[in-house]
Amino acid sequence: MKKFILFTCSIAISFQLSAQQADNWYFGIFAGLNFSASTPAVLTDGKVNTPEGCSSISDTSGALLFYTDGNNVWNKLHFLMPNGSGLDAGSSATQAALIAQQPGSNNLYYVFTLDEIGGPLGFRYSIVDMSLQSGLGDVIEKNILLQNSVTEKLTAVTTYDGSKIWVVVHEWGSNAFYSYALTTSGISTPVISNAGIIHSTAEIQNTYGQMKFASCGGLLALAIGYQDTIEIFDFNLVDGTVSDPITIPIGYHVYGIEFSPDDSKLYVTNYNPEATLLQFDLTQGSADAIINSKVTLNSTEDLYALQLAPDGKIYVVKSFSTYLGIINEPDIAGSGCDFVLNGINLDPNYTGASAALGLPDFVQSYFDYVHKGCALSTSIDEPLSENIVDVFPNPSNGFLILNTASLEAGPFNILLTDLAGRTCFLSTEISSSATTKVKLASLNNGVYILKVTQGKKEFVQKILVSNCN
Repeated sequence: MKKFILFTCSIAISFQLSAQQADNWYFGIFAGLNFSASTPAVLTDGKVNTPEGCSSISDTSGALLFYTDGNNVWNKLHFLMPNGSGLDAGSSATQAALIAQQPGSNNLYYVFTLDEIGGPLGFRYSIVDMSLQSGLGDVIEKNILLQNSVTEKLTAVTTYDGSKIWVVVHEWGSNAFYSYALTTSGISTPVISNAGIIHSTAEIQNTYGQMKFASCGGLLALAIGYQDTIEIFDFNLVDGTVSDPITIPIGYHVYGIEFSPDDSKLYVTNYNPEATLLQFDLTQGSADAIINSKVTLNSTEDLYALQLAPDGKIYVVKSFSTYLGIINEPDIAGSGCDFVLNGINLDPNYTGASAALGLPDFVQSYFDYVHKGCALSTSIDEPLSENIVDVFPNPSNGFLILNTASLEAGPFNILLTDLAGRTCFLSTEISSSATTKVKLASLNNGVYILKVTQGKKEFVQKILVSNCN
């Protein structure tokens, strides 16, 4: 597991994702929120009535497009779309549905769905075309099977260039992650990674629990229900592989997972009435230090789903409560994160609305845009020489992954310098491999120059390490 540096990863590149695409939430028992203003507004017009997973999508200006509970798809007028019923999600899956806009398309959206408790419906997708029905949308394909026997975990993140969205699920009864790339060509065959512990079939409740990407995509975390365990992994945005697990026994049944906006903290909920909201500090470096950084933030019974929002706060579900909790400053360590249990009332008019157990699932890259106003010029992201190496993440979150598959067979060298030319990292005679990880340890904030050389070939790239506190 890498040692982290606090960073921001808001890159000023031109692709379609924006925080506004997560502005409208419909979830739980006829509950809803709108984040277009500085304070979220309660919505009372939604049709969702589900105990757990759901998803919604807005356009880049924040206007609602459609939403789903995994079984039904409603348009922005809150009517079922044509062909919009009978989607094959489990009615009580932790992350039953996730909506992702197809890269390169203004009109096509994939609705991914999961069955509950490892059921036979498996992992599927349907496609919505928003150019139809006078812009209200139509489900043009439905329930296309991708994989059987999966847990209730479903998350997605976008690559920095916007060319693909990685959609990841976890197999039931194994330790296998399946990473599917959604591109301009559609959905790919999966990249399979075996990492971490096996999600045991001894109890069906081991399918429970959220899985989330950090908003910049270099990290992936999940909760394994009745195995009372969370795990944190590295995720390779180039090839979709999952690796380097940190396994953390919690001691009680776990459910909710979420990263802070700067990806430095991880929040966890469990069913234990003595410690239901936990924080882990990912900047501590080693696995043992991260485990020992645990802070108990609340002891209220039955906290469930967690979700980062466009306002940079994390919202917390208390089982079937009319209130959502709010972590107001999730980048701050310990009690400074300012958790408020009854943060917002979902039912001010006493209509019976509640969050139930779940919150909407989103492509986590939407929340890359809440990073405190720090941005990176496209010039940083452009190679200064022949592009023979792919590098990510840039800005760095404490490490770099170099895709060196295009290099010739044989050793190569890596040199990282500051702008004054001083060496910050040097590794020579590295054996050829598809990917190489460079740990950046405790570099100061700023721009660095990465050079990869092999014989007479040289690749040069600017790298940003940034802390916007």
